[in-house]
Amino acid sequence: MKIRKYLLKSLFKLSVVFMAFTASGCTLAVPEAGTDGNGDRLIGAFITSEYLDLYDMEGYLNDHAASLMNNSSITIGNDSRYEGKLVATVDKEGSQSSSEWKISFGDIKGEYILMPVTEDEDGNTSVGNLCSDGVGDPYLNYNVTDDGETQEISATVYQVSGKSEHTQYVNPVFQKENGEIYAMAGNGYSNGVEGSEGNTMAATLSGETTTVENGKTKTEGCKVTVQFATMYKPVRTIIYQMNAANQVLKQTAYKPSEVPDSLKVEADTVYILAEIRKEDTSGKMVTTRTILNLNSSEDEETQYLETWYPLENGLVSKKDVEIEY
Repeated sequence: MKIRKYLLKSLFKLSVVFMAFTASGCTLAVPEAGTDGNGDRLIGAFITSEYLDLYDMEGYLNDHAASLMNNSSITIGNDSRYEGKLVATVDKEGSQSSSEWKISFGDIKGEYILMPVTEDEDGNTSVGNLCSDGVGDPYLNYNVTDDGETQEISATVYQVSGKSEHTQYVNPVFQKENGEIYAMAGNGYSNGVEGSEGNTMAATLSGETTTVENGKTKTEGCKVTVQFATMYKPVRTIIYQMNAANQVLKQTAYKPSEVPDSLKVEADTVYILAEIRKEDTSGKMVTTRTILNLNSSEDEETQYLETWYPLENGLVSKKDVEIEY
């Protein structure tokens, strides 16, 4: 028999740790944002450009009306009972695989990195990996031992470098035992005003619950890491197909958002050069180049060419272009 220990004694904890990896003048914001998951499983983060104001102010004021009438002082925001939650809408699109789900948090715009837990008809559980377009380089690690299980997920959010300060909020996302997914208000960070490319900062959420199964205590841990990196805005993508003599066989220029999903390579192409032209904060053009060496055999693993395109929300998304022979 498996009993959730938090029914006997709550042992859930959630911490938020911010780490600056460069001396870029990054600062933190809203250090006291709510992070109480009420014993539910931490599964990811919902990243927004605005603070999630979910506090039940009306309920708090109604419950403290007597203090207000007696001219007593009250401190708003220190009682977790009034911290609200933002319930997500999950569109499974007829798929049992969580990687194909569509997630939305009402009218609140943002990006998400999630590892929802699903259960099949036989009661077997699995952990998925679900990210929105503005989240790149996802990595999921799932480890099971005799003492419990741990899940770790990480990803990077690329922001267009700018001259003004920009704040992002990392809001923890939880999943109830009945499958409901919701977000709570989290902390934020500011990237400063330096406006250069390559500055990074990371936010880490961690949660832990314990269970008692046949008299044995097991720990369920979760860690979510969101790294923020700055990038100049991509404005042009040029793809060169090259032969063994370093001669251009074909050259094609695209707007970053119009790069195709797949690329048919010319005969005798041995490598592809992707040239990404970006605009820095002063309007100057900066160029980065990457090379993809093609497989010698078409029977080998599918290859992808990495390109980038800007989103309307000030982020930059990575696109993997499939190479076709």
